[in-house]
Amino acid sequence: MINENMKFVSITLNLSAKVYADLRLKLIIGDLKPGETLSIRTLAEGYDHGSMPVREALRQLSSEGALVGEAKKAYRVPDLSPNEAAKLFYVRAALEGASAEIAAKTVEQTDIEYLRLLSSKMDEAWSINNAGKFLENNFLFHSHIYAMAKNSVLEKMAENLYIRTGPWLSKGIKSLSRSNAWEKSHDGIINALDARDSVMARRLIEEDSSWGKQLYQ
Repeated sequence: MINENMKFVSITLNLSAKVYADLRLKLIIGDLKPGETLSIRTLAEGYDHGSMPVREALRQLSSEGALVGEAKKAYRVPDLSPNEAAKLFYVRAALEGASAEIAAKTVEQTDIEYLRLLSSKMDEAWSINNAGKFLENNFLFHSHIYAMAKNSVLEKMAENLYIRTGPWLSKGIKSLSRSNAWEKSHDGIINALDARDSVMARRLIEEDSSWGKQLYQ
C-alpha cells in the first residue's frame, strides 16, 4: 500500500512539473495575457490529466507571484497597472545587469556561440513577425546569462521576475508588429561579453531589460 501511494505521488509530481513548465512558457511568450483566468477543470481537461497535478502547478506559479488565486478552482494572470509593471521591469533590469557583470568575467566561447545562435533565432523570428518564437528565444538568451553568473539566488530571482513580466513584455512586443525596434538588439550585449567588458555588458543588458519600464511608466 505504501509503495502504491509513493508511486501515485511520484506520477502526480511528474505531471505537475510538465504542466508547470508548459504554463510558464505560455506566460513567457504571451499565450497567457494579463487578467486572464485559468480554470483548474478546463486546464485538466486540456492536458488530459486529473485536477491534482494541475492544481499543484498553479499553486507553485502562484507562490512565485506569476499567478494569483481568484477562487478555489481558478487562478488569474495578474492584471498589473502600468506603474506596477514598470517597477517589475526596473528590478529585473537591475538583477540582469548584475548577472551580466559577473558573467563577463567568466564567459566561455561556448557561451558566446550559444548566445549568438539565440540572437540569430530572434532576428529570424522577428523577420517573419513570429512574436512567440522571438519571446521564447529571448527568454533563453537572458536565462543563459543568469546561469553564467553562477549565483543560484540571483538566477532564481531574475528568472522569476522575467516570468512575472512575460505577459507584459509580450503585450509590448506584439504592439510593435513589423517594427525593427528589436532587430539585432542583442548583438552589442554578446560583443561586450565576448570582450569581457563587464561595465558595458551590464549597461547594455540593463538598457535592454529597461525597455519594458520605459514602455509602461
